[in-house]
Amino acid sequence: MGFLDFLFDKEKARERRIKKLKKTLTNMYVQAAERQYAIEQLREIGTPEAIRALLARFEDTGPNHTTDADEKQFVYSVLVDLGRRQETDVVEVLTQYLKEVEENINWPLKALTDLVSQDQMTELVVELLEASDIGYRRNPEKKRELMLRAAELQDPELGRELTRFLEDDNETIRFLAVDAVMAQDEDEIAEEPLCERLRVEDSLRIVQKITDIFVDHPGWTIPEEYREDVEVGLPEGFGVHKKGHIYRKRT
Repeated sequence: MGFLDFLFDKEKARERRIKKLKKTLTNMYVQAAERQYAIEQLREIGTPEAIRALLARFEDTGPNHTTDADEKQFVYSVLVDLGRRQETDVVEVLTQYLKEVEENINWPLKALTDLVSQDQMTELVVELLEASDIGYRRNPEKKRELMLRAAELQDPELGRELTRFLEDDNETIRFLAVDAVMAQDEDEIAEEPLCERLRVEDSLRIVQKITDIFVDHPGWTIPEEYREDVEVGLPEGFGVHKKGHIYRKRT
């Protein structure tokens, strides 16, 4: 057997090992100690393939919620530890994973947040949002997590991308998008799309949220051609002033 044949066989053996460990890790009916052992072994292997196998644990929910949460916390800690010791592989695997999957991104997103700069995270969130549509999704979890993460960041480009989700098909996403847009602290970006949303929104809680925002920003005004439509939809006790700003009526 030549040296290259030896390396090839060794690589194949490692692939089989990772596959077996992943199978154990994602089996919610084996003993917790077996899954713990699989996590530790995958950490020791530490290759991109092993990291990807670790991420599979986030895709399943065990019957014991406490054990499930503890295991996911452990995998998260392992990923962060590996990332800090060999940053490139882990960051690249996490980034690619987040681009590919549509569910269960909370823990991977949290791990990546601990490993990259705020500017890098902002760039990725913008990229992930650009790849997301505002149409119906059976499970809008990915968009929901991105809205929550975006609300912790500030960037004009991110703010402009977020305004698209004020028109999302899902009410919860629209609600979170309002918070995320406002977190950017960019009046020029927020005022016009929030005004437009207020004119057409049929969710009472979103209308109330945007109304409160306009009241807190007396410099924001409703264009004259929108005022009648907006005033009809305002919560009780609010009105549109003749100068265009929204005010709280005296009782």
